[in-house]
Amino acid sequence: MKHISYMLRIVLFFSFFLIFASSYSQVQKPKLIVQIVVEQMRYDYITRFMPHFSKGGFKKLLYQGVHCQNTHTNYAYTQSASGIASISTGTTPSHHGIVGNTWYNRNTQSKVYSVYDATKQCVGCKQPNAIMASAQELLATTFADELYTSSKGLSKIFSVSLEAQSAILMAGHRPTGVYWLDEYTGNWVTSSYYAQQLPAWLQSFNNKRFAELYVDRTWNTLLPIQYYVESLSDTCNFELGIQNQTTFPYDIMKLRDATRPYKILKQIPFGNTFTKDLAIEIIDKEKLGKDDITDFISIVFSATQEIGNKFGALSKEIEDTYVRLDYELMFFINYLEETIGKDNFLLVLTSNHGVAYSSKYSMMKNAESGIFKHVESMYLIDKYLDTMYGNGDWILHYNAQQIYLNHATIEKKHIPLEEIQRTAADFILQLSGIQQVMIASDLQKNSFCDNGMENKIDNSFYQGRSGDIFIQLKPGWNEQFTDVVAGHVSGYTYDSHVPLLWYGAKLLPETIKRTVYIPDITVTLCNIVNIPLPNMATGSIISELFD
Repeated sequence: MKHISYMLRIVLFFSFFLIFASSYSQVQKPKLIVQIVVEQMRYDYITRFMPHFSKGGFKKLLYQGVHCQNTHTNYAYTQSASGIASISTGTTPSHHGIVGNTWYNRNTQSKVYSVYDATKQCVGCKQPNAIMASAQELLATTFADELYTSSKGLSKIFSVSLEAQSAILMAGHRPTGVYWLDEYTGNWVTSSYYAQQLPAWLQSFNNKRFAELYVDRTWNTLLPIQYYVESLSDTCNFELGIQNQTTFPYDIMKLRDATRPYKILKQIPFGNTFTKDLAIEIIDKEKLGKDDITDFISIVFSATQEIGNKFGALSKEIEDTYVRLDYELMFFINYLEETIGKDNFLLVLTSNHGVAYSSKYSMMKNAESGIFKHVESMYLIDKYLDTMYGNGDWILHYNAQQIYLNHATIEKKHIPLEEIQRTAADFILQLSGIQQVMIASDLQKNSFCDNGMENKIDNSFYQGRSGDIFIQLKPGWNEQFTDVVAGHVSGYTYDSHVPLLWYGAKLLPETIKRTVYIPDITVTLCNIVNIPLPNMATGSIISELFD
């Protein structure tokens, strides 16, 4: 009996241990973290284009991984750079400082590009006017930065994108390598901020001239065009197109820019293919995920953004782009499973923002929508302030629904800044298409604790970089653009709701329906690999991954 009792205690102990262990964590610390960002991917693209997806791409991530169904940005001005920086740092623009793709510098009276750095040179470029870039404007550390520090520099960290902005802001300050496309040569290049020369394997990769293969072809639909029923007619008049061409097929060689012949890779699906090719080359040549020290690679598919800008969310072109991207994902996931092993890598896929429908389309459907003519509106505001305070140059700059007032003029006239801000804001509320207006003085003094629009605008505000007056247009309204079909600078769900899919590392299939925010991604990753959070992280752990 004593023997039976002893054995029973052992069985109960191990049963309890197994139950406790499985309830504590279902995710395994990975040897490789792969973070994929599909720029400008609305959440509903998953459901709209689902009939065309393979079993091994988006569907595999959805049904064999963890699907966060209700993931949103939690700030109002969802520009590309702000989204990328919020993903990488685990916080909002109010902390990491990347308030937009550009912002206005009052001291130099000029626009600041989010990754511009005049002290750095392009490494691998041949032309003298190549982009000079670094992460100096990013004021917070990233997941990659913390992984590097925690591993004492042993983790290998890479970031790739067609766009310098996306590659740099995902990586942060101390990666092993950051690469983007040179529009002049078709080569992958970097900045002297990161390296003084390209690694030998990348020079060899560039010498193979794969870019030539991708521009020397015709872009037609992958599937018969009549299968694409989740989009408007190929001849609809809401599109800008490539060199004004808006219908299939596209002869890429004929549509190239004579000065920057490889820029077109950012406007066609083959640019995503080229990005995937480089990612695989990095994993192979740098032997990522081959030891017990966690490595990291971020892959930003940015062609989706430019195709969306040129053709819109309801176009045949965007539908075909996601059908093709699904096949790229299928190939890439298979590669990871065969070379790293499903249990040894963790793949996270999300987006930096969604996008609105064309206002022209919405107006045709009699929806409450319109086009906000910001140039005319700024003129009206300026003249109104003239009538209130006398003639003056009141508006210094307008950028993405933010107004920078001329502080020099205001000080010269001895008028309190807050008074001018509030007077202008009251007038702006009377303009067509305006939903809400907030001023910097209120954002500096007050806290907004809920997730309403005031809180989202507050999360977008960084003193010294942001404007004086913040406009939020009504749902369905867009600014008047000449280079994009529709914008994505709002806190509304069509801009804020993005996919978030986790796969690998022994994760069990699950759908999480509660609201999750973009900054939660990095905070969760840090907990998975047990490293400190980025220095300004404000996100929360997605605890269901550990249940």
